Amino acid sequence: MVSHRRTKLPIRAAVTLTATGAAAATGVGLSATAGHAASVAEVQAQVKTLEQQSEAATNQYDAAAEQTAALHRQIDLIQSRSVATQQSMNTLRGALGPLAAAQYRSGSVDPTLTLMLSQNPDQYLQRALAARQLGQNEAMTLKSLKAEQAQLTTLKKQAADRLAQLQQAENRAAALRAQIVAKNRRAQALLAGLTFAQQQQISPVNVDWSITAARIAALPQVSGRAGVAVAFAKSKIGIYYQWGGTGDPGYDCSGLTQAAWKAAGVQLGRTTYDQVLDGYAVAPSPADLQPGDLIFYNGNEHMAIYVGGGLVVHAPTTGQPIQYGPWNMLPIDAVRRVV
Repeated sequence: MVSHRRTKLPIRAAVTLTATGAAAATGVGLSATAGHAASVAEVQAQVKTLEQQSEAATNQYDAAAEQTAALHRQIDLIQSRSVATQQSMNTLRGALGPLAAAQYRSGSVDPTLTLMLSQNPDQYLQRALAARQLGQNEAMTLKSLKAEQAQLTTLKKQAADRLAQLQQAENRAAALRAQIVAKNRRAQALLAGLTFAQQQQISPVNVDWSITAARIAALPQVSGRAGVAVAFAKSKIGIYYQWGGTGDPGYDCSGLTQAAWKAAGVQLGRTTYDQVLDGYAVAPSPADLQPGDLIFYNGNEHMAIYVGGGLVVHAPTTGQPIQYGPWNMLPIDAVRRVV
């Protein structure tokens, strides 16, 4: 049987690209796009548009991959049922063979004459009745199996048709992924054209400026593996977010938390959707939180690592640096403790 397996499309594939490399890859500078040096506001507007387009494409990409995985499971089940049915039919055919041969050999003799010539008429009648009943049972079984086989053939065709449709969806998803990469590189190139001071002006409107130096200085000392993870995350503050980034130079939100816990010797999943399954659940309250806990927001689209004192460290979005934030800065979906 021909395999229907395809290489699984990576969800939210990581794109590691330096800002300088991004500009070189696109070959387009700020002045080349607009005929003049773009202002911070222009860059921010363009980056925001690219980010929204990338997010929409990413959601479509994820949906196509999930549908494909679900269909693979369906087809596996259909193929399994088909194989079992075929084996049953082969067994039945083997049993029917000798009976059909015997019927063929005696088929030219009239049953009445056979009865008359039989040395034991009673025994002949019993055998004839038994054979007739056996033939009827096997005929009914064969009919049932043929009907099931016909149904499975229909199911397999439907699955094949759907798989063909999803193959087209996979092709579209691959094209979307290429668009995502291109848009990310374009956004990074735009940001690379700004000075560091200008980049700092592209900051989220919901930054909690009440996070003072005194509050940061008062953060608790954390020991053990959680302390290593927290220290790693804090050491990356100021590095700018990079979509799909896992370091060298930037991180996205899950890339940062994955790298932080990797430094502590703990391997986490790549995306927020993977990491929300790592570890075990913790109540989302200040009394229950411990440094190193992972906090998930907005339908698990964003995440941060808790560092104590009511604060988290997170990589917000394109154009924004890794920074501190209040633990409840967005609607919370889950909290997970890794160790």
